[in-house]
Amino acid sequence: MTSLSLITPGRREGTLGERLGTFLVVLFVMAYKSNDALSLPQFWAEDATVFFTDQYGLALPQVFEPYAGYLLAIPRLVAWIAAWLPVAKAPLIYNAAAILLSTMAITYTCRRLRGLVPAWIVALSMLAVPTNGEIFGTLTNVQWFLQFVMAVCCLLPVEATTSRITPWLRAAIVMLIALTGPFSALLLAVVCAITAASWLAARTRIDPFNGALSGFTTNRDWPVIAATAIGGIVQAGVILSYPEAQRLAGMGPAWVFDTTFIKLVPPHIFGSDFLTGTAWLLLYALLIGTLLLARRIDGLARLTVLGFIAFAVVETFVPMLRMTDPAGLVPLNGDRYFYLAKVVWWWAVWLALSGQTRRSRVNATATTTALICLFALTNAQYLRRPPFKDFDWKGQSAQLSQPGPHTIPVNPYDWKIEVETAVPDEKK
Repeated sequence: MTSLSLITPGRREGTLGERLGTFLVVLFVMAYKSNDALSLPQFWAEDATVFFTDQYGLALPQVFEPYAGYLLAIPRLVAWIAAWLPVAKAPLIYNAAAILLSTMAITYTCRRLRGLVPAWIVALSMLAVPTNGEIFGTLTNVQWFLQFVMAVCCLLPVEATTSRITPWLRAAIVMLIALTGPFSALLLAVVCAITAASWLAARTRIDPFNGALSGFTTNRDWPVIAATAIGGIVQAGVILSYPEAQRLAGMGPAWVFDTTFIKLVPPHIFGSDFLTGTAWLLLYALLIGTLLLARRIDGLARLTVLGFIAFAVVETFVPMLRMTDPAGLVPLNGDRYFYLAKVVWWWAVWLALSGQTRRSRVNATATTTALICLFALTNAQYLRRPPFKDFDWKGQSAQLSQPGPHTIPVNPYDWKIEVETAVPDEKK
């Protein structure tokens, strides 16, 4: 029987049994959506060519080795741990770690947001939106789930605890996430903007969020924000030293913004583009305007979701600056760049439809669920990751026991790794 607390937000924390049940359900769905990641584990792209290859034969973790212009601490730590075990098991360890970390991120996000947006809507939005599947069950793409943990910790009030260790443990975990992908630098900009707006609201006493904005700085998780700031500054330094960063200044931001949010975002959210550009802009304005001005809706919920929207806008827009052919991203190619936007969209829709009464929130949950399911069913082919080609990693990896250079094919079809096994000391 479905608990009403799953479909209407409330401040009550779930019991340990409810949390475990949610975790197991999400774990099962994530494993299913990852297709053969556990039953026939294969490497995917950078899992092999970056994390496995860079760690192979080395004793220390390559945590501070950048790739694509930023650090990826957590995947590199998993690669380091996997290096302790038989090489034939490496893809299974990578894939299992990716599924487990993604499940933990989704479960934690549902729990932290349940007082503002129903856990059911949060989970459904993260699991039922159409994608090309590449983010599921691959260590390379686990960062797209972990960013939600960092964002809820920064954008929500501090989580009360009686333990002195928990806040610092949480900050340490967020630090690792902040050093995994460029998201901490982007989120830091959003937090700074909200903090500046909070200062202004407190001075002018103009707060459209029923006191949530002017009180933003009074109840933050400052150890977590400090960890995000440190990680963001480090990532920004690495990004700015990357040659690709110099090319962004030559792009046309206005053209890229128009292309991204009118031509690309709608197909990635809905699987098709069924409105004109003007109609999409009006729909965006209506949704954001409702969250800004509708005082009948909880102010903290509106501010939090708008913070996520700002984070999603920045995260979606910035990568598009370096795309030479944005139109080539349709349909659902490069979909990882749009995952945050398509998830947060449904949180905003639920919030805009809700009100102060329990009945209005139940109706909002029913309507939003129906819409998510409608677009999921019309894009059923994009609900599960396609199976990978079997390159017989177990058999191929056996050659790594022999000294010398080795070339092994991995997914996608034309990728391969090149590693060299050192000659044992006694044979030198």
